[in-house]
Amino acid sequence: MQNEVYLSWQGKEPEITRKEQAWYWTVGIISGGIAIASFIAANYLFGIIAILAGFSVMVAGTRRPRKFTYKITERGFMVGTDLIPYASIRRFAIVEETDPKQLTVETTMLIGTVTASMDRVDHRAIRTELLNNNIEEVESLDTFFEKAARWMGL
Repeated sequence: MQNEVYLSWQGKEPEITRKEQAWYWTVGIISGGIAIASFIAANYLFGIIAILAGFSVMVAGTRRPRKFTYKITERGFMVGTDLIPYASIRRFAIVEETDPKQLTVETTMLIGTVTASMDRVDHRAIRTELLNNNIEEVESLDTFFEKAARWMGL
């Protein structure tokens, strides 16, 4: 079955702020403090989990944004080779204040939300195509986890 591509563009994941050495020290001290308090309270498993969580946050903070190919097709929205069918998209938001503009799509699938940068692509054409497929447009789609990640500098 043919899947006609209406729009296609490339973009990076949203930029991640560069971490200073103090950020890593802060994460280490907080996770170490929680682990020490857990060991004092004889809750060894939680102490180990706190250390692993701190290490995981540090590793996540060092990753660089990946580059994807985004496509609006007749069957849905594609991120790389993954297709999100129009039936699985609840609503979308286009943030025009950022540079480059960003498209955020909320899905009923496990992934939740997808954010795509729209560099050198007409955001009005994307908006029109999504609205033509009866997808609701909203002002913003920031989730609690995205706000928390932005606050932590991830």
